[in-house]
Amino acid sequence: MDKPLLDSFSEYVDLLLDAICAVDEDSRIIYVSNGAHRVFGYLPDELIGKRMLDLLHPEDHDKTQQSINSVMQDKQVLDFENRYVRKDGQVVHLLWSTSWSEQHKMRLGVARDITRIKAAEEMQNSLIAISDTAHRTNGIKQICQQILFHLDSHISIATFGVEVSPINDTKWHTIFESVGDCMSMLKNEVKLRIANDNQIVLEKIDGKLMLLVPLVFDEDYQGIIGLALMEQDYSLNENDRALLTFTALQVATAIERHQRFERLQHLALYDALTGLPNRELFQDRVQRSLLRAKREQTHFALMYMDLDKFKEANDTYGHAAGDHLLKEAAGRITDCVRETDTVVRFGGDEFVVLLDTVENRQNVLGVAEKIRLALSEPYEWQEHEIELSVSIGIALFPEQGEQISQLIAAADEAMYKAKKRGKNCIR
Repeated sequence: MDKPLLDSFSEYVDLLLDAICAVDEDSRIIYVSNGAHRVFGYLPDELIGKRMLDLLHPEDHDKTQQSINSVMQDKQVLDFENRYVRKDGQVVHLLWSTSWSEQHKMRLGVARDITRIKAAEEMQNSLIAISDTAHRTNGIKQICQQILFHLDSHISIATFGVEVSPINDTKWHTIFESVGDCMSMLKNEVKLRIANDNQIVLEKIDGKLMLLVPLVFDEDYQGIIGLALMEQDYSLNENDRALLTFTALQVATAIERHQRFERLQHLALYDALTGLPNRELFQDRVQRSLLRAKREQTHFALMYMDLDKFKEANDTYGHAAGDHLLKEAAGRITDCVRETDTVVRFGGDEFVVLLDTVENRQNVLGVAEKIRLALSEPYEWQEHEIELSVSIGIALFPEQGEQISQLIAAADEAMYKAKKRGKNCIR
């Protein structure tokens, strides 16, 4: 292209903020407008003679070469996006409109810097992805793992952890850690300060630069997200602050939803008064014991028990006393059995114990006697001493039945025989 023509051309295009570039057939720059300095970081004179492809982001080389081929064949390409590496090392996203002049043997392109637009799009996509993760993914750990993935595209994160604590409680519970014990460097006073101030803080802890993000709950909890950063010269900008605030909201919502689900699940499977498993959970436990006993040719036992003199105590001292007695009895029974056994409140003052894997009836009788003695100890209630006892019926698999219903019926019948014999005994 003739120099006088270029000079005339540049008088106008130098007023544009976009970069106007002209390259020869070998992609060497023969002209750039002043806007190139804003876009690429190089002065125009520094760019003359350079190959445009040498400034490309390495990952975009192939698709840019395909675009060049299209320009040479079709004479023009509109709205082509690629990335270049600026003089200062930063990556810039450009939107190109390019044409080929056969007469002047050059490609002429207009490049618009869309880095901020792309960053906004990435931010929006991340916000949508984080929200979708928080509402569609099951399990807090899985949610945190996916959120960490989305955050890491904006902030270089070394470790990521979440902890919560009931308000006015000094004990913090770890919900998630991307690396084991990565939250242990945070002292309780730091966590409380972040939770109480309700502000995102960037500070160094044990030589590591950390972002500390408060979690805000509707219920009586407080929490914190701790992110150790890869970049020690990181500075918190408004975009990252907005992203972290939104993330904290989604994490807190997911935790609350998980807690509500656990409470509902607990109510569905456990007795509200004693905290013992209910009939539904008992059916699952005893079914597993039955299948294992059949498979391994072993024994298990059911003990059906009813508290003697409970009705009299409940009528005399009131329902509050009755509730206290049931909870105390449940605790005493539980203390007499193994962790692998199951104590169930069947209703009223009736309890069932599943002894998983026993050798013989004599072993079961030993546990039953231990429970009988424990329940016969006096109960304290508002300066009153209340005495109860228990009648216990035993059914052993497979001697008293090979089906769950048969075993429950046999243990129930044995318990009633114990009551008829004068109560406070075992059958």
